[in-house]
Amino acid sequence: METLTNNFKSIEEFQVISDVFSQAITGELIGMSNFASLSGTIEDPFEKMEAIEHANGERQHAEGFMAYAKKTGLNININLNGSYWGRIRDVFLSYANKNDFIACLMIQEVMLEAFAVSMYTDVGRVLEDEAQKLFLSIAEEEKEHMDHSTEILRSELKKNPDDFIRKIEIIHYECMTILSEFSARTDLSGHCGVCHGDCMKNSLHHIGLDVVTMRGNALALYAEALDNIGIPGEKSVLWIANLPA
Repeated sequence: METLTNNFKSIEEFQVISDVFSQAITGELIGMSNFASLSGTIEDPFEKMEAIEHANGERQHAEGFMAYAKKTGLNININLNGSYWGRIRDVFLSYANKNDFIACLMIQEVMLEAFAVSMYTDVGRVLEDEAQKLFLSIAEEEKEHMDHSTEILRSELKKNPDDFIRKIEIIHYECMTILSEFSARTDLSGHCGVCHGDCMKNSLHHIGLDVVTMRGNALALYAEALDNIGIPGEKSVLWIANLPA
């Protein structure tokens, strides 16, 4: 209780920040695992090393969040098999097992990173001091992953635009549906398995956030990423509009 008194204004703030860090750590470990699996789909030695470097970066991000959580006494729960994170990992592995580099790149460096960059930025802006710096600095590093994928995916689209767009549409609905359920106002697929007690989305107001705004910001960044790759706006807008809310 002494840690709570020294670092947090209320038990509600302590609980929601604990859940935020739990989600961030779990997400980084999923990213680490995905990048490690991604390396197995790559023949180019330099791209393979890049994937391993990114996996190590995700590990370092998780360690940074874990170090802060330990120092401040947060109540952390890590669950890589939770109902949302586990499903995302399964979708990724379904493509990694087929050595589908482009699909894996799209899932990890565009879809997942769009949510990470946007939500880490939102969280960083409302937290203070070390926690703020941690979330904002990691958001910047994750943005580099998105930038890395854009040129590769843009080049792939030019080879055969129609086939590429059809493929991305399938991946979009497989992965983004899960992320949309995760970020909806209520848990559309049940409890996430990471938050303590009720879903943290109901308590975000204790730290000045709301899930509707966070979801909107994340989807806007994802739409921007699709535009940068070269996906026609009339298609991407429809894809996003059809996601569960």
